[in-house]
Order: sequence, then C-alpha cells, then structure tokens
Amino acid sequence: THGVIYDFVHKLRADPTRLEVLGDGLQEKSYMSAEDCVSAMLHLVNGVDEEVNLYNLGTGDTCSVRRIAEIVVEESGLEGVSIEYTGGERGWAGDVPKTSLEVQCLLSTGFVPNMQSEAAIRHSARALIDEIGL
Repeated sequence: THGVIYDFVHKLRADPTRLEVLGDGLQEKSYMSAEDCVSAMLHLVNGVDEEVNLYNLGTGDTCSVRRIAEIVVEESGLEGVSIEYTGGERGWAGDVPKTSLEVQCLLSTGFVPNMQSEAAIRHSARALIDEIGL
C-alpha cells in the first residue's frame, strides 16, 4: 500500500498525462523482488550452518527514482506522459538520497538474485499494473 512504484502507478491512474516525482529523482536505492527476498531467506535458513549471523538482503546495485519513473511509464504503455520533479535532494521528510546495501556476506553463501534492481522494479511495476489496471 505504499512505496515509489505503488505511488507512481496510482498517480498515473489519477492523471495519465502527468507523473509528479517528489524530489529531483536522483535518489538511489537497492530494490529486490519479493521472490528473490523470500528465496534469499530460505537459502539462508536451509543452507547456512551458522547459529547466528546478520545478512543484508539485496542485489548489490541501485536504481534512481528518475529511472523508476521511466520504467513505470514504459510498463504503463501510456504515451506522452510528462514526468515532473518537485525538486530537492530528498523526496520526502526522512528520505535518504542514496542507500546501497553491502551484500557480500549474502553472496558469499552462494546466493545469487534472479533479478537486479531495474529488473525487479520492472517486474513489480508490471505485476501491479496488471493487478489494478491503469
């Protein structure tokens, strides 16, 4: 019920000609598909013999909000959408301009995500659009 992909799809449902992006769109974060997240957890629970360890679950790459907006518009099939930025380094109070998780510990167990951030974003956008429509 929240998140950048969810927000963008709902904004396009409300106005298919314009997509407002909070901030300058240069914010970057790592994105992982829900399927890869569950797969990583199962891999660690079933395949690692350590009693206790901490793992960041992620893909090791990042994607900008600007690129997410482009992907959501591409997946929507809408043409002529104007992407407009409100400006500023942070999209909302508490936003972090760049987050990149260290995932070497996870990868050292042999886990490899099926999708990198952009593919996971595209997959999620497509699934949400298919589910709720535009």
